[in-house]
Amino acid sequence: MKILQISDIHYRTHYTNDNAYERLLAKLESPLKHLELCLQDALQHGKYDCLCLTGDICDNGSVDDYQTVESIVKKYFPKILIIAIPGNHDNENYQQVFGTKSHTTYQIQGYTILALNNSEYGNANGKFTDEDFSWLDENLKTPEKKIILMHHPVRKYPGIPCLPQAEKFIQHIQNTNTILVMQGHVHWSEDYTINDTHYSVGPSTSFQGKNNTKNDSVSFYDVAGYKIYDLIDNHVSTKSYTIKMPTKVCSWKFTENKIQEIDVDINTDVESC
Repeated sequence: MKILQISDIHYRTHYTNDNAYERLLAKLESPLKHLELCLQDALQHGKYDCLCLTGDICDNGSVDDYQTVESIVKKYFPKILIIAIPGNHDNENYQQVFGTKSHTTYQIQGYTILALNNSEYGNANGKFTDEDFSWLDENLKTPEKKIILMHHPVRKYPGIPCLPQAEKFIQHIQNTNTILVMQGHVHWSEDYTINDTHYSVGPSTSFQGKNNTKNDSVSFYDVAGYKIYDLIDNHVSTKSYTIKMPTKVCSWKFTENKIQEIDVDINTDVESC
């Protein structure tokens, strides 16, 4: 099975100038340009069984904003199955367009995809509820190989809040037939293994990041990206693709779940931040 992952588009027709995060988005290239470049590039790499949007599709967007993103995806992939989950920047308008419920399952090529919503609008940490774990337990009983989609990753990263109950989630899927957990949120690509399950984080389509351990901040670049997954039985292989735009940088870090501005000079090199 072949999967195309698009994550963290963060589209909105108009961004404000109210805080560092909004100023970052306003200064970067339009996410729609990034999205189109990624989809055009992805067409060169074969036929896909589904396209997964792993959260932060829009940034507190209107229904029109979500419809715009959907129309661009369908422009390049008119017949593909689109599986979407929300992120912490997606509001209630998301479901009006993509129609995905909080918990949905899909059967594709002998695999079961579990679309799990572990996000809450405005909550950068993410969440798991008792209902989430009950739903997982029920759906992990079946014998098919499982792929779990969720926005917030289980790993902790400098400058990014940790997902509560991440360890409980890891324990819940241990010794199940879960071969892949597909995640977004942190805006860069990463792959790692926990208890024989492949965990993967997709790069952001809007802007990508790099950890600055010196000041516990994250610098963001005007770079578009997407990820391709090839699955054969229990084996998962991934490849991340990036499309560089004119270099622009902004740094910020979380302080008590709020974004603290470090540097919004879009021409500053990351090492000087």
